[in-house]
Amino acid sequence: MGRGHARDSGLEVAILAKKRRQILVLNSGSSSLKLSLFDVERQSLVRLFDAHLKGLNHTEQKLEIVSSTKKENYSFERGMGVGEALRLILETAERDFGFHPSKVAAIGHRVVHGGEKFQSSIAINAEVRAALEALSELAPLHNDASLAGIKAAFDHFGDLVPEIAVFDTAFHSTMPEVASHYAIDHTIAAKYPIKRYGFHGISHAFLWETYVQSSGQSLSEAKIITLHLGNGCSMAAIKGGRSIDTSMGFTPTEGLVMATRSGDIDAGVIEFLCTHEKMSPVEVLNFLNLQSGLLGLSGSSSNMEVLVDSYETDGGARLAIDLSCYRAIKYIGAYLAVLKGADALIFSGGIGENSPKVREGILRGMEWFGVEMSSSANAKAVGLPLGQMRTISAASSIMPVYVIATDENLFIAKEVHRLKKGS
Repeated sequence: MGRGHARDSGLEVAILAKKRRQILVLNSGSSSLKLSLFDVERQSLVRLFDAHLKGLNHTEQKLEIVSSTKKENYSFERGMGVGEALRLILETAERDFGFHPSKVAAIGHRVVHGGEKFQSSIAINAEVRAALEALSELAPLHNDASLAGIKAAFDHFGDLVPEIAVFDTAFHSTMPEVASHYAIDHTIAAKYPIKRYGFHGISHAFLWETYVQSSGQSLSEAKIITLHLGNGCSMAAIKGGRSIDTSMGFTPTEGLVMATRSGDIDAGVIEFLCTHEKMSPVEVLNFLNLQSGLLGLSGSSSNMEVLVDSYETDGGARLAIDLSCYRAIKYIGAYLAVLKGADALIFSGGIGENSPKVREGILRGMEWFGVEMSSSANAKAVGLPLGQMRTISAASSIMPVYVIATDENLFIAKEVHRLKKGS
């Protein structure tokens, strides 16, 4: 289905529009493409299937498509970019999962960096695409992949299907100046602009919505601390649905210890490595982003599951886990002070949802505050279905602790549906 369909007569477009009630969500990365399809039924969203293709721009690809009734795995051996990958996923879904391109009403894209310009979701046009290209300097790995996904979707569906950009940075645009500014010369900061943008906002926003809906808390009064722990890790202090502070900053490098990212580090280390290791600034940033974190500390792996298995016997693995938990404890303490107390602590992300060991390491460090974990509940809270919330704190805990299986694609679909209804 190409661009020629945009020239259909007004009557044909109106007839097609009545058929179109599905929302397609694309999360395009540098090495993978994730896709979800939702059907709008009586103003609610029903998930039809999820697809995940790994191995973009490599010689071998693995594709998994999962619906409520079946799961299929496919293997391919040919180099392909985002455009061919999208076409392959949709053709496979049409053949095996009943997908019909003519039913797609709108497409939502996860875009990591919106800069200062984009502080809410927006319909994509030529001006928006040009602005996103200009922002690639702030997040080249992520935004370039998103732009490739946007182009691929436009090439496939044409002008007839609107595309919406949903930004990871947007949720954190509510941070007060004291949280979003760095203490550098204000003229330089304003020129570029250099500030703390924060990331994982789609996930943190989903966790907030899920908590409020499940707990019955007043939307305006609730205060929570969310931990999105995966290959990338970030925390957020949220009050009344507004991000008050978050651990990532100008780039996703700042904050917690991550799989291969260092998190917080003295800026003087950069000059020191440039001088003593003869590294360029780019090489130092690659070192901090790709060779540090769990991988650098352990000397063996960036995979938390592998490190947990070696915790008792490998000193490097033990240091990596203990340090990452320690850093999270420090941030929890800081956010409790910023929020002046919190109503809940929420774990999410691949590690946060599936590593009882890491959750225990963090919560044991909060026992002084009165946080009490239920060991049995913590051990059972793994592999939760998307969107499900599970309590892992003891009844006597001063603050409840939950695990929520985050669903970023559902949040994006809701944003698309909201904008489409308002158009």
